[in-house]
Amino acid sequence: MRYGLLAPVALACATACTTIDPGPTYSVADVSFDADYFYCHVEPEFVVARRCGPGDPARGDPPNTCHFTASAVSGMELLDHPAVDCGGGDHPVDRTQIGTGSAAQSNFQEVSLEMNKDYLSAPLLLRPSGMYHPRPIFDASDPQVRSLLMTWASK
Repeated sequence: MRYGLLAPVALACATACTTIDPGPTYSVADVSFDADYFYCHVEPEFVVARRCGPGDPARGDPPNTCHFTASAVSGMELLDHPAVDCGGGDHPVDRTQIGTGSAAQSNFQEVSLEMNKDYLSAPLLLRPSGMYHPRPIFDASDPQVRSLLMTWASK
């Protein structure tokens, strides 16, 4: 009989409880990625080259449907901006282009959220290769993409 009285309480909690106490040892891993590598390689060779912001009309993307349009995407909202000048190297020449509040810094933060140290499981690789994305942008086995993301993940 006692268990019969507890069942409604358990059911109410199962349908009404919305949080879980993670306990006293909860922590979030401090994962960060090299910003300079992003500005000099990932953004120009991946984000811009693959037309992640504006989309690619030649491949059937309608106007205002990709990552430059906040109302068209639910994540990774990107901002259009002039290319960061890296002088052909691995570090920006003019650090004011990547300062606090800049479009380049905003893009770095947005794209970093889609990256993992295990780049093969990163949404940045998986989504645009066809998983939960309107259309495939590239094949997940593309050696250029994999090399770029593998290098960024290791920095």
